[in-house]
Amino acid sequence: MNGADSDKIVLLREAQKGDEKAFEQLVKACYSSLYRTVFQMVPNGADVEEILQETFYRFFLSLKKVRETDPTPYLRQIAIRRTYTFLGKRRAEISLDDLPENVPELIIEGRGFDVRDLYGFSSKLPPKRRIIFLLREVLGFDDAEISRELGISEVTVRRHAQMAKEEMRKQIP
Repeated sequence: MNGADSDKIVLLREAQKGDEKAFEQLVKACYSSLYRTVFQMVPNGADVEEILQETFYRFFLSLKKVRETDPTPYLRQIAIRRTYTFLGKRRAEISLDDLPENVPELIIEGRGFDVRDLYGFSSKLPPKRRIIFLLREVLGFDDAEISRELGISEVTVRRHAQMAKEEMRKQIP
C-alpha cells in the first residue's frame, strides 16, 4: 500500500467519525481519477460533474458501511453505477468539444479507431451496451470486473460486448 492509499484510509476513518474536513479532503483525493473514469463514458463536463456530485452524495450516505480500506474501488463502483443510471434516464449529449484536439486513436481488435467516431457510435447504443462497451474497450476493464461493478453476470457482459462490436463493425467503416 502506498502513502496516498494509507492517507485515504486515515481520511475515511476520520470522516466516518463525523469529521467534515476529512470527508472534503477524501473527495479531493479521489476526484480526478473518478472524473477521468466517468468522462470516458460521458464526455461532457457538465454531465460528469452531475454524476460525481451524486456519487459523492451517495458515498456520504453510506460512509458507515465502507470498510476501513482504500475507498477508491467503492467510489468507482458508485460512479459507474450512477453513470449507468444517468445513461438510462437520458442519452448524454456528447460534446466532442470537450475532447482534447490531439486524441490518439483507440485500438480495438487490432484496428485503430478515431475517438470521435467511437463516441459518436457509442452514443447510439442502449445504455447497458454502451457502458459495457466503454468499460471494456476504452477503459480496459475485464469481464469479471465489469460484472462486479454493474452487478450483472459475466455472460451478460460478454453478450453485450459482442453485440456492440458487431454494431461497431457495421457502422464505422
